[in-house]
Amino acid sequence: MAAKYSFRIEKIYNNNVILAINSEDNREVVVVGKGIGFNTKVGSNVEIPAREIEKYFLAYKSGDREKYHQLINQLDDSVIGVSEEIIDLAVDKFGSLNPHIHIALTDHIGFSVERIANNMEVANPFIEEIKALYTEEYQVAEEGKKIIESKLNVKIPESEIGFIAMHIHAARLNKDVSKTVKQTSLIKELVECVKAELKIDFSKEDLSYMRLINHLRFSLQRLENKKTIKNPLIDKIKEEFVQSFQLALNLSEIIEKRTGKSLPIDEVGYLALHLQRLQVGK
Repeated sequence: MAAKYSFRIEKIYNNNVILAINSEDNREVVVVGKGIGFNTKVGSNVEIPAREIEKYFLAYKSGDREKYHQLINQLDDSVIGVSEEIIDLAVDKFGSLNPHIHIALTDHIGFSVERIANNMEVANPFIEEIKALYTEEYQVAEEGKKIIESKLNVKIPESEIGFIAMHIHAARLNKDVSKTVKQTSLIKELVECVKAELKIDFSKEDLSYMRLINHLRFSLQRLENKKTIKNPLIDKIKEEFVQSFQLALNLSEIIEKRTGKSLPIDEVGYLALHLQRLQVGK
């Protein structure tokens, strides 16, 4: 006998996404599956065959119930359904995400759709950095763009794809999206400093650009996570690559001002090596 799951329907976001109470543990969950919302009614108790459920997950994390219900009462069900379909794509790609994305991304999409409808597009100053730093998240966001445009009949600009990608990235790392924005902004500032000091104007598709921003990204992650690495060449780097080491020190000062954390000298040395490589490749 095929397995079935019992739910009480709380909301029908669209034909493929519902909000329901799981009868086994009485928790609110988002259920995704082709056609599961079709021909059903809010308040009804249903049994859905396991084969028809693509996935289901908690609608919100502990403590967020009130926020979630405020949000779903303010937004059109179609907006919430689209957001959940995008989250579904992200879960397929990355596995479990921080449940707060059900509030953060849904709220963002609702606000974005409203702005776009009123011809109030918000610029995204970090779009190139987002594409390079969060490539996989950006790809999912591009698929999300297609869903939004198809189901909500609005044209989504590139800037919004970037914002959606940042929400997905934040949920992957269990971070608040504001921290992702701050890190992306810091990396952009550091790259601009390097370009000005070394008089390099590499394109955003340039391999050197990709290497630089990813090196900065992982350095900042190690700094945030208090992970250290040893650099046995530090004295040699200081002596042989004076200009690059000084620039690395300048960048470390910017990092300290923005984060309140000091980049270890071993990290400064590896950054100097990277900067030296950029100069040789000019």
